[in-house]
Amino acid sequence: MKQRIITGAALLAIFIPIVILKPLFMVFQIAMIAMVVVGSLELISMYNKQKKFSKVPSALTVIAAILTYLTAVLAWSSDTILPGLTPIDIKVNFVAIAMVVVFLMFGLIVFYDDYDGSDIGKSITVIYYMGLGAAAISILRLIGVRFIVYLFLVTIATDMFAYFFGMRFGKHKMAPKISPKKSWEGAFAGTIIATILGTGFALFYGDVFTWKFLNDPFQQTLLQNFSSLGYEPLWIQALVFIPITMVASILGQVGDLVASRLKRTYEIKDFGKIFPGHGGVLDRFDSAIFVALFLVAVFMAINALFPLAITVLI
Repeated sequence: MKQRIITGAALLAIFIPIVILKPLFMVFQIAMIAMVVVGSLELISMYNKQKKFSKVPSALTVIAAILTYLTAVLAWSSDTILPGLTPIDIKVNFVAIAMVVVFLMFGLIVFYDDYDGSDIGKSITVIYYMGLGAAAISILRLIGVRFIVYLFLVTIATDMFAYFFGMRFGKHKMAPKISPKKSWEGAFAGTIIATILGTGFALFYGDVFTWKFLNDPFQQTLLQNFSSLGYEPLWIQALVFIPITMVASILGQVGDLVASRLKRTYEIKDFGKIFPGHGGVLDRFDSAIFVALFLVAVFMAINALFPLAITVLI
């Protein structure tokens, strides 16, 4: 537990400035690409417990995951990252390369006897789980710092309070064959508390973050300067954020259970050892990946239904 706390504090000390400080935006992007690479290698290492991936299929899988990440993020805001390139340039170039890589992966069935149809499924899981998952986190950061803070507030609060309430009051096991320590009481408490905290943050963001470097231009609520809903009365915005935050909290726990199921299937304790006391990248970001994918879809739907010109805030 001591090692876990020390590592967690160190991660927060490094991660928070990278996420919120504008001068470190490119460092954040590099960190996300590193996350894609390490997470992909962790999944491949997990698959290797049952059947070895050859070096070439492994390398192409990681490359495809990186290209999937770049395709999604750069197409979202190419001028922010690579000035001079238009969104259509990014889409054409990177999608074309990604398609070539995918075709090559199918071709590997012919040239590698130990790479078959089931291995393609594993590769695609790696590509989309890590590529799109990390891209969703980055897109939330591109929309605005407050969105990625909201993401981690919900996921961390859910995980933390589900753990403590489950340890103290948990009597009914939620998924005993996947994660024996998780209980319905803990899951319920984690979701309720995370919903309260997340909704409160979304509605009173401007009251909490008054510093210019965290809230410039000033937004009172999460949706201001993003959707016309952000200018509706708070009670209307509450009706929007309560279900969104609740579903996000539930999905965070589902993401954690999915990761646990994978570890059970392949008989591993952790995905990796990069974070002492915490495990690997996927051990730390399994919930965030699921929730980020959901939030990007929801926020894009809100912006489409209640439009307001998007200002990319880095």
